[in-house]
Amino acid sequence: MFTKENIEQYFSAFKNEQIFLIILGAVALIVALIFFVGFKTEWYKGFTLPLAVFAVLNMGAGFSNYKKADILKVRNTYNYDLHPELLRTKELPRIQEMKQNFTVLIYVNISIIFAAAFIFFYFKKKEGSQYYMGVAASLFFVAVLSVAIYSVMKSRSKKYENGIIMYTKNIIVK
Repeated sequence: MFTKENIEQYFSAFKNEQIFLIILGAVALIVALIFFVGFKTEWYKGFTLPLAVFAVLNMGAGFSNYKKADILKVRNTYNYDLHPELLRTKELPRIQEMKQNFTVLIYVNISIIFAAAFIFFYFKKKEGSQYYMGVAASLFFVAVLSVAIYSVMKSRSKKYENGIIMYTKNIIVK
């Protein structure tokens, strides 16, 4: 049975995921700065670039989504009782699009994992290519982490989507 509490739990978990992304991004940015300033080898300099980009993207997306979570929670709990057809016509397409975006991001990051592994082993044989090996190692690490994060978010969205579908299956939208 899909209830208002399920909506509130989903958005509370969503907010927690966004807080995690913000913290993860901040930690990654600090590590990137430490690697860039503290270690003078080319490998660490290469490692910092993808890590810093990952940090900025996650902090930006996390903050933006964190701000939207409360508004969406209030809107959807209100619609649960008074306008359940809006859950079907507005919230369901939003969740389906978000789930589709997670799927695309997962496949992109899997592609990055393979590309990073290829780059790493390609430059491992070359002399003086420590910078590119660091970039590849960082890309690999960031992509694996991103696949894990997006997979968790997608599974939560799928449960929420199924709840909306079950709750609104008998509603006729004109």
